[in-house]
This record gives sequence, structure tokens and C-alpha cells, in this order.
Amino acid sequence: MAATLLSHVVSDLCIGRPRVLTLPPSTPVAAALRAGADPFVFVDAEPAACRAKRGAATVYVKVSVADVLCYVCGDADNLTDPAAALGRPVSAVAAAVAGGHGVTHRVDPQTRLLDAIDVLLTDGCQGLLVPLHARARKRHHQVLSPAAVAAASSDCCVLTGEDIVRHLFDSISHFSPVAALTVASLGLVRRDVHALHVGDGGLDAIPLLQRAVSDGTAVAVVADDDAMVGEICPGVLASCDVESVAAAFAALSAGDFVTYIDCSLTHTQPEFLLRAIRAQLKNRGLDAIAELMNASDAASLPSSPSSSTSSDEDSSSGRGRRPRRMSSGSFGWRSTEDVVACHSGSSLVAVMAQALAHRVGYVWVVDETSGALVGVVRFADVLAVLREHLRPQSQVLCR
Repeated sequence: MAATLLSHVVSDLCIGRPRVLTLPPSTPVAAALRAGADPFVFVDAEPAACRAKRGAATVYVKVSVADVLCYVCGDADNLTDPAAALGRPVSAVAAAVAGGHGVTHRVDPQTRLLDAIDVLLTDGCQGLLVPLHARARKRHHQVLSPAAVAAASSDCCVLTGEDIVRHLFDSISHFSPVAALTVASLGLVRRDVHALHVGDGGLDAIPLLQRAVSDGTAVAVVADDDAMVGEICPGVLASCDVESVAAAFAALSAGDFVTYIDCSLTHTQPEFLLRAIRAQLKNRGLDAIAELMNASDAASLPSSPSSSTSSDEDSSSGRGRRPRRMSSGSFGWRSTEDVVACHSGSSLVAVMAQALAHRVGYVWVVDETSGALVGVVRFADVLAVLREHLRPQSQVLCR
């Protein structure tokens, strides 16, 4: 079984995977959002001088809806004039993402699975861009022009750490006895979580969200006793309208923001929250983002009486009013309060199964008695443990 697993290449995991959406650097941010894919791969984000110094164009920047929200809400000028921010080239967002090491590495389809894991474990790597056709392999060692890079990358798919872990989970018996050990004994419980109190301002979550996107986790929202009351998950934000969510970030507390997102995913937002958002934005002189939110809400309303004849489910949830953007993580309509959590004594295999079942790349660790937030287990760290288990066997097979 070890020989079979070690003989796998990344193309084995690409069967049936969708092609990525590639956008040129000049695409306005608003147009990128309307393209409807999350995340999309932004190609050739580096300055020409840096690209020439590095050699082949092999590193790309992956931009998500959460990245756009951080771009809009993380800058006072962008909050004051969000329309201008959304009208700028998406390269502005990509530059900020690349600065936080949010990159996607392009690899040959015949790259060994173990080598691919090593690439994923490099600092800041969020995924692998894999060409879907053989002709891409022949060009792998060539220095491509920006146009050729864009053409080649549009015929690629993206593999994430979650995809690799899911593939390895199919052979979990091979990882005995490691898989049966607790996450605490394996040193997988990270204490440096991204968390804020329910009473903190929504904008206080933005720098935490930026780091959470970079390391593949989320922002925990906790009560006075450190018990989790919800989370701000990048994958869930991918299903939301940027204009409305940016307004909610700017106006609400972290606790109310979680309620707002939860309501927007399941039914229409409570009127008291909408009134609170508008009042707070007016008090803070953020009339422009309030107008953008109102325009977004108006655009989502039925355009004609015939629109109201949709099913009760659509009309009650609001989902029939505007096509939702679905994230690549398949979060669906998962509640922001439906956090995935385990205990320090949970086994590695149990935590892997839990995360894969919920299609997230992390699991919160809470105290078994008090429910207080203790830490988080990341798929990147899980991959490192599994890779270390395979390393001696790979060295034997290579001799």
C-alpha cells in the first residue's frame, strides 16, 4: 500500500476538477466579483522586474471574496469611497494578498504527491495550480510570456491542502498508529488562534481575517468566558454580497456581525440590524458605503410582479432574488454558529473525518468541560505530520 500511495502524482487528484477562472490584472474588482467564482486565480501578479529576476513564471496569487472584503474594509479611504475601491484594477487586491504570502504555485501534472505536499508546506502557499493537459507539461520548464501564462493557466485546476488530506484519508489505515494518536500528543493544537470578543467592533476582525485567510483558518468570536459563539469564516463570506457585508463590518459589533451573516444565509436580515447598520454608518460619516449597500439591496429585489411567484422557499430565504456565489469549499448554507470543534483528546483520524465532512481546512479545539476556546488544528499541520510519517518509506523506495 505504501508503494501505491507514494507512486501517486498530482494529476491523479485532478480528474473531474473544474478549471480555474483566470483574470487579467486590469480587471476591475467589481467585475471580478461579478464573474462569480471564488476563489479565482490571478495570474502574473508580480512586477516585471521581480518576475524576470525570479525566472520562470511559476507563482500566482489566489484572490477570494474575503480578500476583497479585507481590501475594502482595511483602508479608511476605501471605506469612505467604496465605489472607487471596487472600480480599481484587481491587481491592487492581488498585491495585498501576495504581500501576505497568499500564493498558488504552479506544478507539473507529473509531480509526485509527496513533492506536492512539500510545496504546499512552504511558507504562505495556499494551493497548487495544475495544468490539465499534457501540452502544459512540455512547456513547464520554459519561460512563458504573460499572454502564454494566462492561456496556460486558464486550462488548469487548483488543488488545496484539503484535497490532499482527503486523498490521503482514503488510505488512512496506512498511517497507523499515528492516525489513532490524539491531536494534543501530536502537537497539532495551535494556541495562537485568531479570535475576538462579541463586543469588539466588526472592523477589528479585518486584520485577523487577513491572517486567517493566509493560514487557512477563520476568526473565532467568543463570549466573556471564552466559549465560542460563532466564527467569521472566509468560505462562508464567499456566498455573500461584498457591499452589504462591508457595511456590516463597518457598523456592527463582532457578535452582531455573526448574527447578520447567519441571517443573510438563511433568511432576510432582521430590520433592527439593517436600521442599526444605517444609523452607525451615518454617525461615522460613511454615507457612501450606506448608499452602496442600499443599491445592492435594491438590486436584489424582484424586478417585476411575476418575480414574486417563485417558490415559498426562495421568497422566504431571499435566495431567489439574486444568484448566490458559491465557494469552492462547498460551504453551502452552513451557519456561522455551526462551528466545527473537537477536544484535545480527539484522535487525528476523528478530527480529519470531522473536517472533511464539513469541508473545512481547520477544526477548533475547545475545552471538554467549559467549552472555552483552546486552539485550532489546521490541515497544513496535519499534512506535515502525515508527510513526516511517509518520509522514511519514500527514502527506502528511492534507493
